[in-house]
Parts: sequence; structure tokens; C-alpha cells
Amino acid sequence: MYGKQIILLFLWLIPLVGISQLKRYPIQQNIGSNSQPSFKTKTLEPMSLPFWDDFSSPSVISDTLWENKITVWINNSMAINPPTIGVATFDGLNENGIAYRPNPDQTLDVGFTDSLESRKIKMTEVSLFQRNTVFLSFFYQWGGNGEIPDANDYLRVEFLNNTGIWEPMLTLQSDEGQLPDQFYSASIRINQERFFHDDFQFRFRSFGRQSGRFDTWHVDYVYLNKGRSENDLTIGFPDRAPHKLLGPLFNFYYAVPKKHFFTDPEENTGLPEFGVTNLSSIPQPSNYNLDATVFSFLNEVETEQFFQAATFFPVLPSMQAFEKRIIPVGVKPDLSPLAANDSLHITIRTTYVAGDSVNTGFEPINFYANDTIQQSYKLSNYYAYDDGVAEYAVGLTQPGNLVAYRFVMQTPIADTVIGLHVYYPITTGVSASNATFYVWNNLQGKPGQILLEEQFPVQPRTNNEFVQRNFTQSAIVKDTFYIGWRQPTSRVAVGLDASQNTGDQIFVNITGSWAPNTDVIGSLMVRPRFGKGNPITSTEGRMKGHVSIYPNPNRGEFFIEGDVERLEILNSGGQPITFETESLNNRKRIRISYPNPGLYLVRYFRNTIPQTQKLIIHD
Repeated sequence: MYGKQIILLFLWLIPLVGISQLKRYPIQQNIGSNSQPSFKTKTLEPMSLPFWDDFSSPSVISDTLWENKITVWINNSMAINPPTIGVATFDGLNENGIAYRPNPDQTLDVGFTDSLESRKIKMTEVSLFQRNTVFLSFFYQWGGNGEIPDANDYLRVEFLNNTGIWEPMLTLQSDEGQLPDQFYSASIRINQERFFHDDFQFRFRSFGRQSGRFDTWHVDYVYLNKGRSENDLTIGFPDRAPHKLLGPLFNFYYAVPKKHFFTDPEENTGLPEFGVTNLSSIPQPSNYNLDATVFSFLNEVETEQFFQAATFFPVLPSMQAFEKRIIPVGVKPDLSPLAANDSLHITIRTTYVAGDSVNTGFEPINFYANDTIQQSYKLSNYYAYDDGVAEYAVGLTQPGNLVAYRFVMQTPIADTVIGLHVYYPITTGVSASNATFYVWNNLQGKPGQILLEEQFPVQPRTNNEFVQRNFTQSAIVKDTFYIGWRQPTSRVAVGLDASQNTGDQIFVNITGSWAPNTDVIGSLMVRPRFGKGNPITSTEGRMKGHVSIYPNPNRGEFFIEGDVERLEILNSGGQPITFETESLNNRKRIRISYPNPGLYLVRYFRNTIPQTQKLIIHD
């Protein structure tokens, strides 16, 4: 009999091992992020060479270089280690941020998706003896922080000939010899006479799934000019520029409660890191400037302060040929003079100084254009691992499962969690109308006792707009705590910042025990808020007594010993099941109406505190 029990339990647990418990979902793109050209772009005259764009202006595409309907997303977060900051991302979302062909399954309908079409170019200005020296080059990456294209998906480059026909010139596919976290270069010679006309254009087109942000490609540093050669990419460009935005300022966090921060501002301030690239084959000494602007608020009155931290921090040792490097800023901003304010909004800006401007052979390209980056941080009343921009959403895959997000407080003093900021992006499929959120304490590096539990409505938003929710009661936490939710019958999807990875702070619970996240990379856009609340103070009640469930395992009949209220039993799918209860002195006899072998969760309240125990039913 015991062998039979073990076999049944083992077979029941096998599917849980191989099935992911957290899943990433595409979201409707933020309005305004998919940049569209102005009407002026459509009436521009053909331009002269050179053509150069590195997409370094956040969320804005040049209205003097690209025309017609722009459907790509200009962003700083979807690609991994691009040549310079900013890329054009191709996926299955149109110019309005909506899937070309929405469907709940997100698996059907493949075809052409995004496109990026250049302005008309006067190729007749290229003399006959130079027409063998015209090249279009660019850098590309498939996947990155997005979805890896399938084998039949591709990115295509097309040229417009002198009869008005678009000709495919290069088709790129995800290659087993390439990696989804690397950028690769491509170069196309243009020496065919049919392309030397005054209405010449080139365009990029992606082919893949049309139901959302799938099959992603990233393009950067597009350059078309004469006087080039097949090998000039081995020489590179006289450009040294940032390729990665500044990371968190407050150690792991982009935002920290102000009163927590000022318990030890020196310890709680880190040195944010940013990435720089030397796009030249020539080693180059370089420096960077650093400054900060702080908007502080006191009694709803805003004050602005500007801090010039330093000029000409040297980058040591000198940047080598084609080197990428991560650099911590050279000094921490001193915020102590502003400790009396209610909240602080800090913007740190770095300007990379390498002497890049207009270089011989590249006129009139100004390589200064991509030298400055900035990042924002807040000292307010909440913690945030995320940078405020969602690339995807994330949700649990099975009803009844739990997810918890760990926060390590930047103060040794206990404080009160009074609510949450949550971003619910718009996704395809059916979403839940309500979700139950929890606060747990810490137990040996995993979620421990439930401190409070409350149900909130789920309200999807766009444009990275967080929803603020206040707990009816609140919880006193210290050192380390966890915030999370239970998956109801329908999906609950919260924003995922794919550019900042705190996946090691995420835990999932699928069988009554907690396990580290292994499914998603990124940061959940869930932010715990602190303040004055109505804390649950029944700690003594939590510690008194014990609720026993026995026998366990059983065949569907068992006893509960202890004072419990609001008893319910959930099956492996998270749905409540029917059962009968018989009171016997200080215990209850429970008979499940239709017992099936498997794992169940017995939930109840004890002294107003929700608790859960596992129950195994066998034949």
C-alpha cells in the first residue's frame, strides 16, 4: 500500500516539474512610444547622402530621415548591449501599439509586421566613378530582451528601384551560429544602375507572428554613404558613446522610501553603472561629465536644485578597439542637505566626452548627438526595483498558484506597509477582474507567515500608469518582507521591466511550498507603499496554538483540530471543492464529496489571520 501511495504521488508531481509557473505575455504598446512621423515628413524633398541614424533620441524617430507609417518602437530597453543607446525594435505590434491580428491564443497568423522606410535619397548625385563605393550598413540583433524569432521568421532589407518596385536585397534569420544577446553587422553594396535615381529608398520589414510582441528584431546605427568599402566596418566609426542607461541609484532600487533612505544615506546610495562603447578600431582615451538635478517637495512646494558633481572623470584604462565597458559613476550625489523635504525626484545625467563631432569623411554627421544619457530616481514612500517602463507582462500559469516578490528594507527600523502601486498592462486574452494580494514576513530566505491578505480590483492601464491600492488594514514589517498575489481562475498580469533583472527576488508556490523563480528575467512592476496605517497587531494570536490536519495523506476524510474559521479546500487548479463538516468537541471531521487523488490546499482563518496547509489524497 505504501509503495502505491508513493508511486501515485510521484506521478502526480511529474507534470509540475517541467511546466513553467510564470509566463511572459506581450502587452499593448504604450501610446506615444511607437513614434509616428509628422505630416511634414511625407512632403520632404529627396535628401543627399550621407544617411545616418542611431536612434539615440528616446521614443522619438527622426522626422527628417524616415517617412510613411512608422510602426517600429524606438526604445532603450529591448536590446542587449546595442552599439549605442537606442534601437528600432520590430515586432507584431502596429503603429498604435496594438497587435496586427489580435487573438487570445497568440499563436496564429504570421505575415509581414513592422516596417521602417527611409526618406527618398538623391542617388544621382553620386558620380559614376563612385558608384561602386556606396554601401548601406547597420547592426542587428534578434531576440535580445524580446521574443526569439521562429525558424521561418525573418528581417528583410529592400531597395526601391527606378521603376517603383521594391526589391529584396538581404534576408536575415535567427541563426544557430549567432546568439540572441549579441549584435551583428550587415553591409550591402549598392552598385546597380537601377538604384541610382532621385527617389531611391530602402526599408526594413519584419516577418513573423502578428498577434503581439513576438519575433523581435532590433536595428541600430544605420549608415548609407559613398566612399566606403567592403572592409570599412573593420575600421569602424570615430564614435564613442553610451550603450546602456544608468542603473539603480539606491543599490538595487530606483525608488526607496525617503525616511528609510536617510537612516543611512551613505550606505543606501550606490554608484549607478552605465555602458560605453568604442565603435572605432583605434584605442581612444575618454572622459565623462556627471551632474544631477533634484526636484524636492516640501508641503507641496517644489524646489529645484542643480548639482555639478564633477567634470572630466577619466575612463581608465583607455577604451580599446571596439570595446564595450560597464562604468560606475565616479561619485555619489550628496542628498543630505535635502533630508527635511517630503520627497525627492533625482535625475542624474552623464555626458561622454571623447572628441566625437564632425569627422573628415563623415560630414555632416555629428557624433556628439549620442553622447548624453540620463536616468530618474525617487525618494518618496515606496520601493521600486523597476525603472518605470514595461516591455512585457508576467503572470502565473495555473489558478491557485502564488507569486511573492522579496524586498530588503534599506533601514533597520520596522515600518508599516499600507498599500501598493501596481501596473496592469493591457494584454490579449481573458483577465481577472479581482486579485488577492498578500504580505508575508521572511522565513529563512523565503516567504513565511502571511501578515495580511486583501482583494483588489484589477484595472489594466496603458502608458506605464500604476494603480494605487490602499490596504484596509496594514502590516508592520522589518528587514525583509514579500509582496505577491494568488492567481484566480482568470489571468492576473502585471508589468515586467525586462531591462532590470531582479528575477532572483521572485518566488512561486505551486504545491504548498515556495521555490525560486526560474521562468522569467526582469523586474515585477509591483511597489509596496509605506506610511501610517491600521496594522494587524495579533502577533500573539498567530503564535498561540496549532492547527492539526490528520491523517494526512488520507482518502478524502480527515480531521482538523484547532479553532478555525472560513474553511475552504482548493484542488490543484485552485478551484474550491465541496465537502461536509461535522463538529466533534475541539475538532472537525471533514468529508470531501468527490475525492480524487492529488494535492489539495486547506485554507482557513485563525485569529483573523489566513493560513494554508497542504493535504494529499490517495486511493
